[in-house]
Amino acid sequence: MKHHADGFKTRSALLALMALSTAPLAQNLQAQTYPAKQILIVNSASPGTSGDAGLRMMTAKMSVAMGQPIIIEMRTAARGAQAYAVVSKAAPDGYTLTFGTSGTFVYGRFLFKNMAFDVLKDYATVSMSLNSPGYVAVHNSVGVNTLQELIGFARKNPGKLEFGSTGNGSFFHLAGEALKAAAGIDMLHVPYSQANYPQLQSDFLNGRLAMFTTTWFNVGPNLARIKPLAVIDRQRSKRTPNVPTVSEQLPGFEPFVVWWGMFAPVGIPAPIANRFAAESRKAMLQPDVTPKLDDLGLEVVGSTPEEFATTLRQDINAIGKLVKVIGLQPE
Repeated sequence: MKHHADGFKTRSALLALMALSTAPLAQNLQAQTYPAKQILIVNSASPGTSGDAGLRMMTAKMSVAMGQPIIIEMRTAARGAQAYAVVSKAAPDGYTLTFGTSGTFVYGRFLFKNMAFDVLKDYATVSMSLNSPGYVAVHNSVGVNTLQELIGFARKNPGKLEFGSTGNGSFFHLAGEALKAAAGIDMLHVPYSQANYPQLQSDFLNGRLAMFTTTWFNVGPNLARIKPLAVIDRQRSKRTPNVPTVSEQLPGFEPFVVWWGMFAPVGIPAPIANRFAAESRKAMLQPDVTPKLDDLGLEVVGSTPEEFATTLRQDINAIGKLVKVIGLQPE
């Protein structure tokens, strides 16, 4: 009896080893034929935003290159919960993905009670497609030329330097609070509603607000009236190579950016995720696409799944620490 039992265990172990050894081969064969049918991308970026426009430009090129239709389905309600439900429950075969923003996938983790998903558990990263680095910018009337001068001004005038945002928990608010915390300065936060964003822009450009942690979309066309002092990113922007990052000038600052990225159901084979990431990057770097993305204030990232996973965790850690420091409570 023992002989038969040992033989059974040996055969079982050999079968298990064979299954493990053939799994990578099966995945590679699957990736070589991918895609064999249309791809669905559930889009949780708001309609008409720069991220939404970037996605449509990217997928139009990808569809031609990959030889299959790519269908974009808008599902922005309930903080992306609908997108979560569709994608997380889909087969992890590369035919159902979601395109989401840092606002939903990072900030929402800390700002909303009872979020419908946990991005670290319920999704696999595929690629950070695009980002829009922020800038610490001041109106020319403030009379400072560097970030250190701005910090010195704020220390001499505690609570008098005003910075605007589109509301508590927005990127603009959190970036300003991160600067306050790292520099140990007191600035006055002036929250506007998202719907009142045009007024926020107008107040900053006309000097009624001294500072705005904004994106290149606002900075680029208005350099005659405002001055970018630092880039809120992990590296300098190609648009402004002479403008240092905040971290270069303030080592305690942990940067985070506005980004748009592609996620898939957990378990997507690595060769398929890598193929999709590579095709998306190639599409965005086409000479008739990149300039249009630049016009929208977007920078092509096109990261690998592993790079995106690393950045996602860095952003979640940075925002988590900041939320605790400023005492921001989920709503």
